[in-house]
Amino acid sequence: MLRTALIAGCLGAGLVALLSLAGCDSAPKRDYAAAREFPSELKRSVVLDVQVVRDVTQISSTNTSARAFAEPTTMWINRRFSRPIGAWGVGETLTIDLEQFRDNFGEQFRAGGFFSANRPDDVVLVELETGEGDGRELVGLVVVKGKAE
Repeated sequence: MLRTALIAGCLGAGLVALLSLAGCDSAPKRDYAAAREFPSELKRSVVLDVQVVRDVTQISSTNTSARAFAEPTTMWINRRFSRPIGAWGVGETLTIDLEQFRDNFGEQFRAGGFFSANRPDDVVLVELETGEGDGRELVGLVVVKGKAE
């Protein structure tokens, strides 16, 4: 009788431990749909006086230049994480969640935030990949307040 109760107790404790581990999700989220490697063969043509401002888990930028960007345009962060932004007209403001940016392995940018368990990445460098074919180029933007808080 005591032996049966002991076995049942061990099985119950094991089941509780297994279920509690099943609730933990420490693996990074991966999305391979737009995952690709940074185009290191492209050279930066110019750095525009367009500021990219980080606000905890988002970045915002207003195209204050005289240049409109047609599709396809991709925004790159830290020469690792990218996200297609489509066309970006003069005077338009973009606000993008940092978690939408992916690297070539499908891992998302660690944006941080109040409930984040991981140390957030800083936004150090922002570039736009624009143009098609041989006309592709990188355009630099100015990062303001890119440190994670």
